[in-house]
Amino acid sequence: MRTLALLLALLTFTAGPRLAAADADKPVPARDAAGKMTLPDGFKATLFAGEPDIVQPIAFTFDDRGRMWVVECLSYPKWSRDGKGSDRVVILEDTDGDGVHDKKTVFLDNGVNLSGIEYGFGGIWLCSLPNLTFVPVLDGDKPGKPEVKLDGWNMVDTKHNIFNSLVWGPDGWLYGCNGIQAKSFVGAPGTPKEKRTYLDCGVWRYHPTRKAFEAVAHGTTNPFGLDFDEHGEMFITNCVIDHLFHFVPGGHYQRMYGQDPNPHAYGLMGSCVDYKHWAGGDWTSSRTTGVGGKPEHSDAGGGHAHSGAAIYLADNFPKEYRNTLFTANIHGNRLNNDGLERTKSGMKGVRRPDFLFANDSWFRGICVKTGPEGGLYVSDWCDTGECHNYDKADTTNGRIYRVVYKGAQPFKGDIAKLTDTELVKLQLHPNDWFVRKARRVLQERAAAGKLGKETPDALRKLLREEKEVPKRLRALWALMATEQVTLGDASALVTAADVSLRGWGFRCGLTYDGKRDTSDMLPILLALERESSEHALLHITAAVAQAGPRARGCAKVLTEKLTAKSNPQLALAVWYRVADELARAPDEAHRTMCETNSPLIWRNAVRLLLSGPDDQMNRGVSRLIELLSSVNQPLTLLSVVSPPDLTRETLAAMRDALAGRQNVKLPANWSEARKQILKHAAGEVPRNVEALSVMFGDKDAIAALAARITDATAKADDRRAAVELLAPRKLPDFAKTLHALLDDPALRGTAIRALAQLPDPATPAAIVKAYPKFTLGEKADAVQTLAARVSFAKELLDAVEKGHIPRADVPVVTARQVLALNDKATSERLEKVWGKITPVAKERAALVTKWKGVLTEDSLKKGDPVNGRVMFTKHCAACHKMFGEGQSVAPELTGSQRASLEYVLENVLDPSAVVPSEYRLVNFTLADDRVVSGIVLRETKDAVTVRTVNDTLTVPVADVVTRKPTNVSIMPEGLFDQMKPDEVRDLIAYLRAKEQVPLPK
Repeated sequence: MRTLALLLALLTFTAGPRLAAADADKPVPARDAAGKMTLPDGFKATLFAGEPDIVQPIAFTFDDRGRMWVVECLSYPKWSRDGKGSDRVVILEDTDGDGVHDKKTVFLDNGVNLSGIEYGFGGIWLCSLPNLTFVPVLDGDKPGKPEVKLDGWNMVDTKHNIFNSLVWGPDGWLYGCNGIQAKSFVGAPGTPKEKRTYLDCGVWRYHPTRKAFEAVAHGTTNPFGLDFDEHGEMFITNCVIDHLFHFVPGGHYQRMYGQDPNPHAYGLMGSCVDYKHWAGGDWTSSRTTGVGGKPEHSDAGGGHAHSGAAIYLADNFPKEYRNTLFTANIHGNRLNNDGLERTKSGMKGVRRPDFLFANDSWFRGICVKTGPEGGLYVSDWCDTGECHNYDKADTTNGRIYRVVYKGAQPFKGDIAKLTDTELVKLQLHPNDWFVRKARRVLQERAAAGKLGKETPDALRKLLREEKEVPKRLRALWALMATEQVTLGDASALVTAADVSLRGWGFRCGLTYDGKRDTSDMLPILLALERESSEHALLHITAAVAQAGPRARGCAKVLTEKLTAKSNPQLALAVWYRVADELARAPDEAHRTMCETNSPLIWRNAVRLLLSGPDDQMNRGVSRLIELLSSVNQPLTLLSVVSPPDLTRETLAAMRDALAGRQNVKLPANWSEARKQILKHAAGEVPRNVEALSVMFGDKDAIAALAARITDATAKADDRRAAVELLAPRKLPDFAKTLHALLDDPALRGTAIRALAQLPDPATPAAIVKAYPKFTLGEKADAVQTLAARVSFAKELLDAVEKGHIPRADVPVVTARQVLALNDKATSERLEKVWGKITPVAKERAALVTKWKGVLTEDSLKKGDPVNGRVMFTKHCAACHKMFGEGQSVAPELTGSQRASLEYVLENVLDPSAVVPSEYRLVNFTLADDRVVSGIVLRETKDAVTVRTVNDTLTVPVADVVTRKPTNVSIMPEGLFDQMKPDEVRDLIAYLRAKEQVPLPK
């Protein structure tokens, strides 16, 4: 019964009523559920449809008659791989207008992996993994032959990060979302992979008549809701990280994990909210926050998982709700409501009271939309748990509710039968449901060559004469959708007083793909030169992204408009467009640097300048060093950025760009430049100068760093930094220097980790000898270092066998790394001395039952959390952080659901059950015979940054001999097998602690 949440998306705020826990064994009966809901005064909920009439309602939409088309997803969680399915699309009608359906028609019952639906162009569009499928609607509501428009959506690596949320955009394109695990290569059937479009998490769009497909913007986690506000701004709802994002075409946004598809992004745009709908801590902590759940999360809005997005633009609700966003909070069993406000340079979400409390712990809102009468509809998957449990699915229930305010009037009619004149008039309707339907019908008629000759002029008249900006924009969007917009329309808008009109004017003009010449574009380009509004400039970045080569040169104009005070979101959006052009001509990056007033553009241009082949990189380094040592620095930049700031930004960017690069030459002028820079250096500048000196192979600087390491009078931080900088150089006798530091408590940990990089045969004996004086953390580092090479591992196993290093000090993750050395004799010795790593996934249920019997409440009362902290430090802290202690490789546990024994057991006993590829362990064998095991944080064509259990390493690609991804999490299986029952009990006691406990003395 624990299933879905399979769609995660958005949220808001308010402390709803404290609710008594409902019967967790079953949901509130469908006939009673709407009556149990808590809503603001004046609102009423009805059960529009429920089981047995519908089940698993994952998505729905409305046709031109106001009928609801519902997708019943019976496939989840076992997606069909053979093209056969039993998902249904049903049509529900409320013929008497009482808010309850009274007619049901099954349109199709052989759907495959359905997760999204939209109506238009004579049929329905379906997200049908791995395809975007169009099914014509024939007379009598009979399905025609399905047509696969696109394929390539990933269904192998994901269960719940599927593509979803189909909606017609104001521009006439079909928009949708995709999740972070669903790494997809999308294109028309038969398109070779190299010509397909890659996307994972983010938003995409497809044009129904041009048959064009585009990735619109990248980022977030698992967006499962998308809508447009009254000014055409796009918003998506999300989970785990921030819940609400204002998406601008061409943007690259914050991600939960993984690397953005653009290797030159160098920074990601953030969300549009500064609040959460959960109380913080680890995101898993909000999984039990609804009925009877944790009050701190209920007060904040319910939980981290959101699904569905509906921006209210209708006329039934009170005015305070107009242009606010509704989304389902999955763990909070409610609907959140966010305000949307324009800022100087974009949009922001505003916390508002939660709108609906289901008062049913089974309520799992999925899809939220506005109907023709102005009511708000929400589908309820109706289940317990959420999307990370794939074992069971209750396919016997599901509901759709309607919420209306007083005086809602039912719709009787058919938008498709209206005349063009009537459809144009509907662009002024107070309910955007009619506006959108009418616009799409006009688009269909234009595509079929049936648009009236007078219709474009009628729309153009509204565009010119209407007083309200949203109504003028509706006319413009109708012209865009029908492909009747002209450069004259765009030219008239780019000088409008309203920033939204100007922004959309630029989007129309720069993306115009009809016949044009310089004189046609001149008014638009002149307006671009004059434009100063950051909000309009953000629209222009979107236009440039979608126009591609047609807008070449506009990015340069945008860079000249930025200053050090420009909004970071805008600066990043501009940078992405600059990067598009510089990627084709990296040497132009130097010119871009000299023409910008933005430190961000400067810094990123430096990185891109040095991203090319070795000869280009070294030319770029020399030019930058000349610039830093010259008095003739770019005056445009210096007008807003002081020389010290310019130096700081340049050096930091150079260090980032050259990390992991080989064949970096010592610039001829470096010695003198280094001296000049250090004369007035402060902050991070000296450290970056030292790092670059090492990268350049500057012998004098390297000698000075080596001397500092042994200088007891130097600051400990400076000495540790010197060790970290010099270790990758593998200097002669450097290992001996580090061996001496094993007696120095201030540098010991750094020295232990650095010794893993040096193949000195004396290292194992030195570490084993000093081992008794190490701290717990240093001992963890020591066994990891001793597992880095075959020669080291043999001595590690000797030490374990002889009792010099306790067997319990070697965690499973270290044993796994020994196996990754791929040496038969060492592996056999490991099994003899330490034991065997046995996969436990198939035995998880039995193991959970076993440990529940051992870890009873009476037993746990006897647990010693102080010793539990020791166990945590030894077995967990290399990856997890709790109470501020440990590492951040894996999620922080402070706010997690650690008080739940079942939760802990399921995650510890089978940690690889559900693990994204980004969290799977990768084993790298390097040219010096070292093995590095960890997760890949980021990589370029030159270097891979790997997070191991105790360090972060940047490894040159040239040093990698083999790279072997695994199917296991960095968190090992069999953790409890390496501990005594009392130690397991103590660890659980510590995990349950409400505050930090001291380490034993």
